[in-house]
Amino acid sequence: MKGIFKEWVPEWLIKLILFSGLMPSMVLFFLPGANVNVTAGFYGAQPSDVQFLIILFYAGFVGFYVLERRFFQYFPTKQYYIIFNLLQLLNCYLMYSTTEISWVYGLRFFQGMLFASAVNLSISMIFSRLKTERAKEGSYAIFFGMLLCSSPFNSFVTAEFIDSFNFDELYFYAALSFVPGLLLIMVTMKPIRHHKPYPLFSLDWASFICYSFTVVSFGYLMVYGQERYWFSDASMLIVMIGGVAFFGLFMVRQKVVKRVYIELSIFRNKRFLLGILIVYMMYIERFSLTISNQYFLQIIQLDPIHLSYIQWFNILGTVCGVMLSLYWLLKRLAVKWIWIVGYCCLLAFHQYMFFSFESEGNEEHFWLPLVLHGFGVGLIMVPTILFVIASVRPQLGASAAAACLAIRYLGYTSSIGLQNFFQLVEHARHQEVFRDQLQSDNPIFESYIKAGAQQVMHHGLQYKEHAAALKLIAERVNKQAFVRYGMDYYELMSIISISILLLILISPSLKSMYKKLKNNRISPV
Repeated sequence: MKGIFKEWVPEWLIKLILFSGLMPSMVLFFLPGANVNVTAGFYGAQPSDVQFLIILFYAGFVGFYVLERRFFQYFPTKQYYIIFNLLQLLNCYLMYSTTEISWVYGLRFFQGMLFASAVNLSISMIFSRLKTERAKEGSYAIFFGMLLCSSPFNSFVTAEFIDSFNFDELYFYAALSFVPGLLLIMVTMKPIRHHKPYPLFSLDWASFICYSFTVVSFGYLMVYGQERYWFSDASMLIVMIGGVAFFGLFMVRQKVVKRVYIELSIFRNKRFLLGILIVYMMYIERFSLTISNQYFLQIIQLDPIHLSYIQWFNILGTVCGVMLSLYWLLKRLAVKWIWIVGYCCLLAFHQYMFFSFESEGNEEHFWLPLVLHGFGVGLIMVPTILFVIASVRPQLGASAAAACLAIRYLGYTSSIGLQNFFQLVEHARHQEVFRDQLQSDNPIFESYIKAGAQQVMHHGLQYKEHAAALKLIAERVNKQAFVRYGMDYYELMSIISISILLLILISPSLKSMYKKLKNNRISPV
């Protein structure tokens, strides 16, 4: 692919075009979650439906990742770039024109499939232009740094737009963001191919459907399970049975077909299993930041715009963590010690927030834990992905990359399931405990009512001051219940961090990863 661009195009512009081509798709990834209340209000849906919109995008990426390689090998590079960019434009226009959320579900899944095409093509073209292993590791760090920063950066970019424009207009501007990259590709690329096209016959659509339905059903269960009391709801039971059935069909198919979708033998490798466990737990802890964001919105009462501003501390930590991990990778430091530093940062973040959760606070107090969280995630991400790919034989690198992508998806959806459980169960439990103390024979409760009544009368309310005082107490109870549920969740995250640290400490040095990386072709995941 090195000669795919015209001779007059400088190398720096080529790399800029390739990396910038990923940014619009990355912004689309978490776009519905930039402001959950606005998204839910626009579609007339629930916040859980907005979570499912993000999961469908992720599921499309996971499910299509393997099958996409056949299309990548068939189309000429320039033609392929133009095709999926035009499809992204069409998809964004349909999202702009649609207000019925049932149609949006399908469009979001298709967006995820197109994101798989963008990632595979852009990263493969970038790697084809790099001559040294160090340059490849650097590009890998840049790509995953962009991916890790996409959620907070997306909130920053879209917060002002959501406040100033209708929600559907975001997709119109998202469509326009694909145009500059598309024009640059049309002008700078040559319409040639460097390899013989691999015909599009015997595409394994059956495995794709089984695999995609399995990951979508798991995400559905994690989003709606606790809300609908799990399998007491008939729809949840149907989804679970369907997911298990499709997963069973997928496993059986991998045993009988000649060209498997994912080589299952990789799961017999202990180093591979250790690597995906580290990724899985890191992703659960990565999205624990959602609890902190809810705390900033509900307790400290930041508006989404100011919340997006303080997310820059998290972006700063992520960039520093990725850069330090790259430096240690180039110095060939054992990955074990990179993991230890990263998980120590995540443990420090959760402990800091555990002791900082109160019913009142100042956002200036929380810049340090946001930096620690981003720093820990940035340290762990790239070394772990490289470790997972290096743990298998070179010919199994693509299957390892696909499995690692699926594990990241499972980590994200599991974090949603855990948070929903704590929010709906633990929050309600703490509310009941506090309300049990709100009895008329409790002198402390009576003093609070009198103080509250005097407070509202002092501010000008001359009637029904008793009812107003009760409302103020109910709001305070709700805040305290939220604080306790957040503390419970971060206590669990701290236990997970300590458990993973103990597991890493008893593991061998794992320094042999670097020797194997020279033989394994690094795959985009």
